[in-house]
Amino acid sequence: MTPKARYVEVAEEQAQLSREQLIFGCHVHIGISDRDGAIEVMNRSRPWLAVMLALAANSPYWLGTDTGYSSFRTEMWSRWPTAGTPHPFSSRADFDNLVSSLQATGTISDGTKIYWDMRPSARFETIEFRVTDVCMTVDEAVMIAGLARGLARTCYDAAIGGEPSPQVRPELLRAAKWQAARYGLDGQLIDLDAMASVPAAAMVESLLAYVRPALENYGEWDEVAALARGTVERGSAARRQREIFARNQRLEDVVDFVIAETARG
Repeated sequence: MTPKARYVEVAEEQAQLSREQLIFGCHVHIGISDRDGAIEVMNRSRPWLAVMLALAANSPYWLGTDTGYSSFRTEMWSRWPTAGTPHPFSSRADFDNLVSSLQATGTISDGTKIYWDMRPSARFETIEFRVTDVCMTVDEAVMIAGLARGLARTCYDAAIGGEPSPQVRPELLRAAKWQAARYGLDGQLIDLDAMASVPAAAMVESLLAYVRPALENYGEWDEVAALARGTVERGSAARRQREIFARNQRLEDVVDFVIAETARG
């Protein structure tokens, strides 16, 4: 444990959960000075977070065992009291009131202890995407950052344009996220608009179509779309880890592969 007051406090508060916190996440900050706008972005991005998770799934193993999940990090992290997908907020004041209530009840000591899949940063003028695993390669990290930025821009423009915000039951969001963590890109993902299970590749294309205008406006479409489609074609990092393990049944080979892929970029 890093010997800083913050982490000592977390260890004291969370006990065994903190001792099992052997996981890592990829956090993408998108600058936005409009604080109410950041809440709108969070509200509207929620149906797409599971697709981003599936694209970045990279944690199939836990304690030397294949968990059967593409992103077991998601399941480990879900046990924390302020983890998960946030419910929608009517305004920044609504969000601030909740943070104040969590502090008043002793649930958190400050706003940085909100660990949702997305959150307005407590320290910066950003909206923070926190849903995904750390990516195996630089290209995949660029893909996730590009999708997050395109999604934030798209949702912000929709809010400014007065488009209605999607109303999705929290139970369905949780189911969609679990499906993405369990199967990654190798199974079905939940289309929360059509209320149907569809092939993961189809949901990735739906996300790309949704954010395409924003990505094109900033000259990012070709790169981000190619990286996302390439990830679908070759499989998630979780699947690639399993393919390496299957050759000789050695996790050491998986570690060597991850190091090599990260170094290669």
